[in-house]
Amino acid sequence: MVGHVRRSELPVETVESASRVSGADPSDIVKTIVVDYGSGYATIIVLGNCRVDLRKVSQVLGVERVSLAKPAEVREVTGFDIGGVSPLSECIKRNTRVVLDTRVLAKSFVWCGGGDRYSLAYVSARSLVEVLNPLVADVSLEQV
Repeated sequence: MVGHVRRSELPVETVESASRVSGADPSDIVKTIVVDYGSGYATIIVLGNCRVDLRKVSQVLGVERVSLAKPAEVREVTGFDIGGVSPLSECIKRNTRVVLDTRVLAKSFVWCGGGDRYSLAYVSARSLVEVLNPLVADVSLEQV
């Protein structure tokens, strides 16, 4: 599943910093965003050049409202600080519902969080689906 992991001396907790370290376009990086949907949490995986559409997420999850999880909630649910959440963590699959944006499937490989604020992992988009068994849906908007 993981092609390789790249460690950086500088934090890679934003798409911009991950792009600088990896040399990849933001559209080849995925963001891992945790949301609170009232009765639980979901992990939303979208391309770096897109943003999560909370309205779409609430429709996909079948709930009235979702909001971004607070930093303390993200840490409690995933074991990671914001900026260091990795979709490769077993905690993501075990503690949250996982939603993968359809745009991610258009990529062969993507860069994602590698487990801490200083690591990136290069992974097959298809293997993310195989390992995480996510709900695949359109939950993003392209940034302009």
